Amino acid sequence: MRAGIAAVLVAVALSFAAPPANAGCCGCAWSASRSAARTVISNVNARIDRMEASIVRTMELQTAQLSGYIAEGAKSVTDGLDAQTRLLAEIARDEAETESKLQHRPTSSGCRTVTGMAGLAASRAGGAEAGERAATRETGRIGGDAAVVGDQAGLAADTKRRFGVWTGAHCSESRLKAGAGVCGGDASMHDADIKAGSLFDVDTFGDDRQRLAAGELGRNLAAPLAWDRFPLRAVDTDQDRELAMLARSADARSALAADWFARARGAREPAVDLAGWASALAPGAAGSGGRVSRHELLEVLASRRFENPAWAVGLQSMNRDNLLREIAFLQAASLMLDWERYQMDERRGAMEAARLGAAAEEMRRLPGLADWLEVQR
Repeated sequence: MRAGIAAVLVAVALSFAAPPANAGCCGCAWSASRSAARTVISNVNARIDRMEASIVRTMELQTAQLSGYIAEGAKSVTDGLDAQTRLLAEIARDEAETESKLQHRPTSSGCRTVTGMAGLAASRAGGAEAGERAATRETGRIGGDAAVVGDQAGLAADTKRRFGVWTGAHCSESRLKAGAGVCGGDASMHDADIKAGSLFDVDTFGDDRQRLAAGELGRNLAAPLAWDRFPLRAVDTDQDRELAMLARSADARSALAADWFARARGAREPAVDLAGWASALAPGAAGSGGRVSRHELLEVLASRRFENPAWAVGLQSMNRDNLLREIAFLQAASLMLDWERYQMDERRGAMEAARLGAAAEEMRRLPGLADWLEVQR
């Protein structure tokens, strides 16, 4: 392109470059023409260079502008994607919140737990009342309370009654040959009044036979005999008063021991109608007539519930909220068991204290301690 333009310009320069003064000299005219042509060509080349540089600068500027447009477009696309991502995240969060609200009710496992928790208050009140009744009966029996024992107070009457219970309910001829003609109890209840399992292996008393066996077990362990009362009108000497107070102390210690067993029996008395719930939650659990005791209720919540594989399966499908609820329920059940343990430990500590007191009383009766004034003389 540049060569073509230069040729044209040379031809034009040659046609107009020769000066008139040298018209008669061909050599001079040719030399002048060549010089003028070179000048023209140089000027043309300079102009072409400037034009090319301008074109290059223009193209570079356009390229930069195009790159800017592309960058702006990419930024716009990125911003759009970011906005879409934030929108999708917000939608997902809203969906999660909505799902959590829809699942605000606990899972089936949680519902069963809530049902058990709802029965704890009633079972506690029922168990406490049953334990208080049992403790009152035992205290009245030991202390000779006429409101409890009626006209049959005293060692002979109580022993006769309890011997009748033993031979009539907890002694079977088929199990005890020495009781032939005397024992009349069911073989299944033979020796139930001396078996620890009659109390501690029972979750809920199913009938009167189980209650009777547990009661007699407690009496055999804590207060097998209800001694005759001192005739208070005949107590008129210091020695009589001492004996009367020692007997009263023995009654108090026997009543304390009997109270411990009474509370254990009270916790196993049917209290709330949750046998269907207990059976569904822990297969094999069964109450008396649809009712379960506080002991069984706590056992289901704290132990037997986790023996059911359905609990572990349900735990895997729980969301975070329901899992937190499950943990809260477990902690609540643990606190309740700790409280029950504390209450029984109080009575156990009292029995230890009573045993220490009895040992101290025996020490006071040692020679030299009981009659220290005689020793000083």
